[in-house]
Amino acid sequence: MTAHESSSVSGADVLPVHLTRFIGRDREIEELCSLVGSARLLTLTGAGGSGKTRLAREVALRTSGEFERVVWADLAPVCESALLPVRVAADLHAPNRADGTPIEWAVAAIGEARMLLVLDNCEHLVDAAADLADALLRACPYLTILTTSREALGVCSELAWLVPPLARDDAVQLFMERARETLPSLTLSASSQAAVEEVCRRLDGIPLAIELAAVRVRVLTPEQIARRLDDAFRLLTTGSRTALPRHRTLRATMDWSFSLLSAREQVLLRRLAVFAGGFSLSAAEAVCAGESLDVDDILDGVSALVDKSLVLMDPRAGEARYGLLETVRQYAFDRLAESGEREALEARHAMHFRDVAEAAAPSLVGGSNAPPLLARMRTERDNLRMACAWAVADPARTETAMRLVGALFWFWYAEGQFRESREFADRALALSGRAAPLHRGCALVTSALTALAQGEYALAERQFEEALPVLRESGDAGNVGSAWAKYGASVLLGGDVPRAIGILEDVLAFTAGWPAHDNAVIFARFWRAWAAYLQRDLSRARELLAASVEAARREGLPTTLGHGLVTLARVEVASGNIDLARELATEGFEIEVAIDDAWGIGIGIDVVALIAVNRGRLEDAVRLLGAVEAHRRRIVLAVPGISESERHALFAHGRSSLGAHFEALYQEGLSRSTAEAVRLALGELTRDTSELRIAPEIGHYVETASRNGGRAERLRVLALGPLQVYVGDRLIEPAAWGSARPRELLIYLAMHETGRTKEQAGLAFWPDASAAQLRNNFHVTLHRLRKALGNAEWVELAGERYRVAPDALEHFDVREFEQEVVAAQRSLHRREEGAVGRLERTLGLFRGDFLDGEPVGDWHLEHRDRFQRLFVEALMSLGSHLAGDERHAKAAEAFRRVLARDELHEEAVQALIRCHAALGERAQALRVYRRFSELLRRELEAEPDRETSRLAQRLQDGVAI
Repeated sequence: MTAHESSSVSGADVLPVHLTRFIGRDREIEELCSLVGSARLLTLTGAGGSGKTRLAREVALRTSGEFERVVWADLAPVCESALLPVRVAADLHAPNRADGTPIEWAVAAIGEARMLLVLDNCEHLVDAAADLADALLRACPYLTILTTSREALGVCSELAWLVPPLARDDAVQLFMERARETLPSLTLSASSQAAVEEVCRRLDGIPLAIELAAVRVRVLTPEQIARRLDDAFRLLTTGSRTALPRHRTLRATMDWSFSLLSAREQVLLRRLAVFAGGFSLSAAEAVCAGESLDVDDILDGVSALVDKSLVLMDPRAGEARYGLLETVRQYAFDRLAESGEREALEARHAMHFRDVAEAAAPSLVGGSNAPPLLARMRTERDNLRMACAWAVADPARTETAMRLVGALFWFWYAEGQFRESREFADRALALSGRAAPLHRGCALVTSALTALAQGEYALAERQFEEALPVLRESGDAGNVGSAWAKYGASVLLGGDVPRAIGILEDVLAFTAGWPAHDNAVIFARFWRAWAAYLQRDLSRARELLAASVEAARREGLPTTLGHGLVTLARVEVASGNIDLARELATEGFEIEVAIDDAWGIGIGIDVVALIAVNRGRLEDAVRLLGAVEAHRRRIVLAVPGISESERHALFAHGRSSLGAHFEALYQEGLSRSTAEAVRLALGELTRDTSELRIAPEIGHYVETASRNGGRAERLRVLALGPLQVYVGDRLIEPAAWGSARPRELLIYLAMHETGRTKEQAGLAFWPDASAAQLRNNFHVTLHRLRKALGNAEWVELAGERYRVAPDALEHFDVREFEQEVVAAQRSLHRREEGAVGRLERTLGLFRGDFLDGEPVGDWHLEHRDRFQRLFVEALMSLGSHLAGDERHAKAAEAFRRVLARDELHEEAVQALIRCHAALGERAQALRVYRRFSELLRRELEAEPDRETSRLAQRLQDGVAI
């Protein structure tokens, strides 16, 4: 979403995922579950590595049914006390507003909900954590807080609970399970059994210490491990005798593990401690290489550290990410400081993430134009925050601070993190060091854009006025144009329409001749069109918006396209073209919802309300006006609405027509969530029409009690495009699956209605596994699948075959698409009434390639290719039919969608050229031909087909096609 809104999540939010089984602690968990039900603040204390985090996770998981919501906040990556409330507010999904403090946002997000908030790893920010916990507990009467810390917080009413060592049997079981993960063939003799018990005893039952020792069975016997621990403890006695025994034991174990590393592995481990919240291999190579470590050493070194359980790997994001347990990271960070490399590594870290931010910035303008890139940036959130905190801490780093702040605005915008944006921008701009005019200007723009986004228009105007001369001094015309256009927007939204028009006209003159997709051009056209609409210069508004829409379609800019279409729909409502307005609003609003753009959803619902009024649906319009007002109150952004005169007229009309019923309808709208408001708006747009599409991910197949006759919720599976699996309308979150394999097994079985045997699944999933490995892999994956679904009966064994139970699936988009696309084309061929709408709805099911982005096996490729062919063939049929009915604009859209998937589809190129020619757009038709010709020569070293060339020649000659 362009900026997140607060949402109440029933059940547990995403808890940390651990790839190993939790062992023992039954008595402790039982006691803690009881205490969580009675204590307001429960703190698990203990030495690093004693298992506080794992224990807190198990307690949160097992007590989640007693709370409306469970929220986990990992404080380990938070580097400054001032950022702790911001982090917790973000984990609570609290709106990051311009007014109030992060603690006040958090209090508002919790309210009177019965909630369990887990604050993990508080020890390095214990005072700030204590202040936050105290404030939240005083303001939220039904809140329970569970914290983990090496020391108690010291808050009134806190119950501190020291995590004890593992019991002997549990410790031995933990050692053996972790050891067998490293060496599956490990067996114990009587002497080695005794050695394992001795190791666990000497390690004081500390889980982390035991795990670190256990992984050494690959190169040492248990007896050797026990002897080496003896050596480690003898060395330890020369150190401080006043340290707690557990601290001494863990430090000794860490020292011992560190001493067993090669020299290069030691250097790498300590350098990796500079990362916060994990890292990618490419980041490790960029930051850690140099001065005794070559780039080629990093992969081997990380792999070795993963094997030794000092680095953890998480493959769930498609690209492997790595991280260190917090205790290991703190140990490695101490080693880094001792080495004298800390300052240099922190500088390298900041420079790397400055480069990451600057590379991403152009593609993130608008917040939602590049969802995959935005997702990748989110994984680096803690590293970006740490880089900013480092940069703003010293005037000598002024230029780095300015560059980071200038590059990160649209990321902060997409995340709704305006307090963070304001914090770092203000600190960077207050630094006394030197920075190039461009970098200072961009930092000033970030500050101004933050004010603009939050509705502080006068402040934004002043800050743009300060930024623009600096940017002009830098000579960067692109940044000048963008900032100048946004300056015009701040003046416009501040209420001075005539002055804003003058500014925006100057920007349009300044950017004349620039590419239509340039950010400055897009911003200037959009806000100049908005100003024209306010002055009822509808032809000017239509002209500017149409140009933006065309550029957005051509360049694939979903944010620009969505905003342009819904605003163009507003212009058509004012012109009395209600049917056209509804068509434009439907397409634009679907885009806004599909990209989860809160700002666009707000302006879109406004337009739908205006359409409803003009269609005589006054009651629906009033509900929508209430719903969009509630949406505005929830989200971070300031969303401009219908004008005061329009609003006054609508309310006056509503009250006179509906009487006392008006207020009840408006209050009903105010009570709607954004998801409900979206469904209400889509229902209004598609009512009484068969030709407009509904995006399936918006709830096209939402489970309702009336539809199912009161039956229990069932599965809804969307596999065309990014995989989404719902139970009713609750999305199963990624963490619930444990890995990608259970999801893949679900789709594999769903694709075969008669089921598949274990052996057939094995050939598809684990072709090189032995029979024993196959059985184990299959049953582990099946268990995780059933657990994620929450209903073991949904995957059943029928004879020798496993299948998805026939009554479990409410909707499977693959099956419906495959069945409907043929039937819809047949209906179209017969020219049956509503055939176009039926085919368009069916095409709407195709959100993308089968299992797009999922790490799945080759078994899916034939299905993917078949669905691609069906989709393209259906689009060609639709386009041909529309062209035959002389609906050339819509036909052209169908052919463009074909070319978006296959740029070398020559039949679609020919058809698109004919559509443009029929619309009188000869120049556009020739551009299509030239682009195709160049692509064909570059990719295939070939020339266009004779028919394609003939069409182009006729266009050049001015001959009708």
